Amino acid sequence: MEKHVHIPHALLTNEQLLFNIMDQLFDIVFLMKVEEGPRFRYEHVSPAALHLASLTEKDIGKCIEDIYDHHVANYLNEQYTKAWKTKSLVTFRARMNVKGMRFAESTLIPILNEKNEVTHIVACTREITDILQKEEQLEEAQQLIDSLFTHSQEAFILFDLFGRIIRVNQEVERLFELQKNEIVGKTLSEVIPTYRENIEQTLARLAEGKPLHAIRLTMKTKNNDNIYVSVNASPLLDKNGNIIAGFASLLNITDLIQTQKQLKQSEKLHRHIVETFPEAIIIRTGDKITYANSIALRMFKASTLDDLKNRPIQQWINTVQQPTIAETIPVQIAVLPFPYEKERTELIWIKPIEPMVTNQTEEAYTERNEFVEKLTDLLFTHEGVAILLVDVYQFKFINSFLGYENGNELLKQIGIRLKRTVDSHTLWTRISGDQFAIALSYERQSEVEQLANTVKETLQEPYTIGDQSIRIGIHIGISYAYDAQLCAETLMNNAEKALYFAKMEGTNVIKPYEPHMSNVFTRKMQLESALSSTVENEELFLLYQPKVNIHARSFSVEALVRWKHPQFGFVSPAEFIPMAEETNAIYDIGKWVLRQSCRDLAFLRQNVAECMKVAINLSAKQFLDEHLVEDIQHILQEEGCDASCFIFEITETTIIKNPEQVVKTLERLKKLWLFDCRRRLWC
Repeated sequence: MEKHVHIPHALLTNEQLLFNIMDQLFDIVFLMKVEEGPRFRYEHVSPAALHLASLTEKDIGKCIEDIYDHHVANYLNEQYTKAWKTKSLVTFRARMNVKGMRFAESTLIPILNEKNEVTHIVACTREITDILQKEEQLEEAQQLIDSLFTHSQEAFILFDLFGRIIRVNQEVERLFELQKNEIVGKTLSEVIPTYRENIEQTLARLAEGKPLHAIRLTMKTKNNDNIYVSVNASPLLDKNGNIIAGFASLLNITDLIQTQKQLKQSEKLHRHIVETFPEAIIIRTGDKITYANSIALRMFKASTLDDLKNRPIQQWINTVQQPTIAETIPVQIAVLPFPYEKERTELIWIKPIEPMVTNQTEEAYTERNEFVEKLTDLLFTHEGVAILLVDVYQFKFINSFLGYENGNELLKQIGIRLKRTVDSHTLWTRISGDQFAIALSYERQSEVEQLANTVKETLQEPYTIGDQSIRIGIHIGISYAYDAQLCAETLMNNAEKALYFAKMEGTNVIKPYEPHMSNVFTRKMQLESALSSTVENEELFLLYQPKVNIHARSFSVEALVRWKHPQFGFVSPAEFIPMAEETNAIYDIGKWVLRQSCRDLAFLRQNVAECMKVAINLSAKQFLDEHLVEDIQHILQEEGCDASCFIFEITETTIIKNPEQVVKTLERLKKLWLFDCRRRLWC
């Protein structure tokens, strides 16, 4: 379509105005006079752009063929002649007459007089070197994309933010056993209806700019065969950074999964042989135990592999003269080395010379790796899968006070209750010292919540340990497969994060995983690292809670320690006190609380009540400190405070294995101040 432009001659009467305007819009502006021939003479060129056209002031007034060589002159004359004949705009691209590979785009505008004759032509030129390079890059990128779609062994799907499929490659057709016209134009949910809910969640994540990686799907082909697919999905952005579409790559991993299943079956067979072998078998790497079968666990009086794992083998086997275990049972030992391992690894077969009496009622628990393997199988066969991670509240202290044997007995009783609580199709095991994991498939999420409440109520019933009846507190963290990208390890990790938050909220709390918990371990490490310097950095402060005893007509306040972290703000005591106990920062914090209470006491007595006392909490770990009494005496002496001004309380239910070891401490405490046990102290 021709574009005719009529520029009146009156405009030419003010050439300076014309060129001032055109110079703002283009790199070079020419005014060419049309003469008979036709010939095209340079009448005016924007002065600042002469060098871009390889022209000088002397060239003004000359014709094109008087300046350029034959090849360039013919090409330019051809373009100008076309504009002269058609009396319309002509646009062309050409290499610029300067050093280097630079290109320009010129537009020729014919100027007509009253007789409709072309008397002049205005040439407006702009450099397009960068534009051409970008066009070439885009073309190359498009060619790469086309090549990738055509030759890749992965299936590619391009779809809009509503899930409607825009483009696919041949691998998609082969994967779904469908023709291209049966896929393009349909939605992802129509092509993969089994995962409709997951697809909606994926589209929502992509719309927020969040990619998804290594999601595993199980699908059916037309022939009703199972295929396994690993999916990666990413958002596609336009030049302004706006999300305009989604891109998914699907890799058929059916052969890999089948191979893995065969390997797992083979491994399970070998594991079963080793586990059911009538003699004890252990594997050691270096000098440490890395595996022990159930017979070996019973022989060493261990509940789980964690009780032995990574411990020196010399701790369990005495090889001086006659080999024995537990210092009393003589055994025969055979060693089979594994020469292909990097570290010295050996399989050790242990056979008692005399028959061992074992307790056949002991529960054998699955170790974490085997549990994760079974969980992976469950994820491949069921759409709804959840994990319950159960933790015994402050078991480390309970174990310390009860003693190892009684603590072990408590865990066995918990295991027996769990076995009775869950059905035969539910996976469960003890995966660490005081943590139990339950994996189940479900149709409705309420089934998971109901099981969690049942487990909580069952485990809170009293236990008989020795001659004592005790109760325990528990926490439960729950995670669901749809939050874990169908990955067993992620599912376990999410349950651990939910469990961590359950511990922060108090005792006997059930907490499901939420996305904001994903950075919990980074936070935990940062807080643990900062705990050691809280006193030095003056980040701790005390709140005082009034306590009134109407019957005794006494008044006191309880000192409550609080922490304001410079980055995270106020940190709950339920979160940082357990950390302080684990990292031993509790000792420094406890001393600071006592010292600050001494300094605040004078003000409190002066402004509230002269006879008022301050109650200070001691954690179980502080109470077991051999230097507790000396430290308190030293601080009171330094601050000039009387011991009778304080009430020291143990805040947790405490069970003590050897009461005679703490009687002396209690007597010394009673001589200094009123000692109060807020709950119970069992000796």
